Amino acid sequence: MTAITVGSATGTLQGTPAKAQKTFFARAWNAFIKSRMLQAEREIALHRHLLPAQFESAATRVGRHDDNLPFVR
Repeated sequence: MTAITVGSATGTLQGTPAKAQKTFFARAWNAFIKSRMLQAEREIALHRHLLPAQFESAATRVGRHDDNLPFVR
């Protein structure tokens, strides 16, 4: 039989924990989401001149109350 002593008494090196890496599908899905968001932002910027000026000021009021929105229910 063989006896092995592991610990501070021996000269073994403590392994550094491996960095947790996202799976391929998680990275692909995040890249897909990011590309779709960038495409949406490009489309909004492309057609921003067609939006009324009320939408620019409404962006600051959206969180306060629904009655402040620029459209009528």
